[in-house]
Amino acid sequence: MNPALIEVSIGLQSLGFRKRAGMLFTREVAEGVLGWLGLNRASRHLPAGAVEVNPVVGIRHQGVERLVGELRGEKFHAYQPPTVSTPLGYLMPGSRYRAWILDAVDPAGSAGGLIASVANYALPFMESCSTLTEICRLLDQGPGFEHQLVYRRPAAWQLAGESARSLGLIDTADTDLGDRDDAAAAELRSFIAAFRDRFGINEPG
Repeated sequence: MNPALIEVSIGLQSLGFRKRAGMLFTREVAEGVLGWLGLNRASRHLPAGAVEVNPVVGIRHQGVERLVGELRGEKFHAYQPPTVSTPLGYLMPGSRYRAWILDAVDPAGSAGGLIASVANYALPFMESCSTLTEICRLLDQGPGFEHQLVYRRPAAWQLAGESARSLGLIDTADTDLGDRDDAAAAELRSFIAAFRDRFGINEPG
């Protein structure tokens, strides 16, 4: 592994993160809620020994993920994926995409800026989003990928006790599918049917 990535891993663990597979890290921020950090890497077009890192910061609500997994017929995973996520740069002043270049020549020095940014911006974000209500708000705002959020919004609002709101989201997702017959549409329709069956919601009309 790149020496600078080793320094980053050590630094993140000193902040209370637990290293998972690859360059994924989690940190418990509340009961059943994990702060999530994934380090996307690229080395193409960089000097030998250097790596570009784009950190993605997220929150994983285990209850939401367990419900989504059950309704999709998937095995529950302990830490993948995040319930909602955003690149670290969008949590920083200027709110824009940012990447960090880690240099094997000065591993500790090049890793220091990334670790500091995680401490100053990722950790406060994780702590502020540790409640289900705040996670629901973030899901409605839409950071992340829509093909993942469409499953998590109704699940989160249902667990938050907002059945009418979750029903509205399910109906909207169903309507938005229209006549699509691709594999992704079939998966979502199956989830919608399972959701309605689980919570006693009849199909519209």
